[in-house]
Amino acid sequence: WLKPFWPELGQGGQRFRAPVPTRGAARRNRCRPHRRSRPMASISAAPSYLPLALIDKCIGSRIWVIMKGDKEIVGTLRGFDDYVNMVIDDVREYTFTPQGKKITHLDSLLLNGNNITMMVPGGDPEENDSKGGVAAK
Repeated sequence: WLKPFWPELGQGGQRFRAPVPTRGAARRNRCRPHRRSRPMASISAAPSYLPLALIDKCIGSRIWVIMKGDKEIVGTLRGFDDYVNMVIDDVREYTFTPQGKKITHLDSLLLNGNNITMMVPGGDPEENDSKGGVAAK
């Protein structure tokens, strides 16, 4: 049953989409928008980004990644995939233990997206130490 759509499956990362019928019963049975008695309030013009689009804007700049457990990573984001696995260069890894904070310098790091808790574009834990930020545990 996929033969008519086979050429569409392998084209440049596009996902498979079956054709949508636009005539006949399918068109008549479409949901119609709800009619409101009052006009809808206007939405602010503030831009909104999807998470992956925001991460994409951070490529080539510094990023602070807070991991599960007691680790934080700061470095230059080089790339990522759909699972938010990241390649980071010029890395400082902060590990927090009962004995104190340990800093490790690495040239490059491949980070598993499953272990990421939070990302701060342009952030740096050294700046937040004096302000009582996350790194000041």
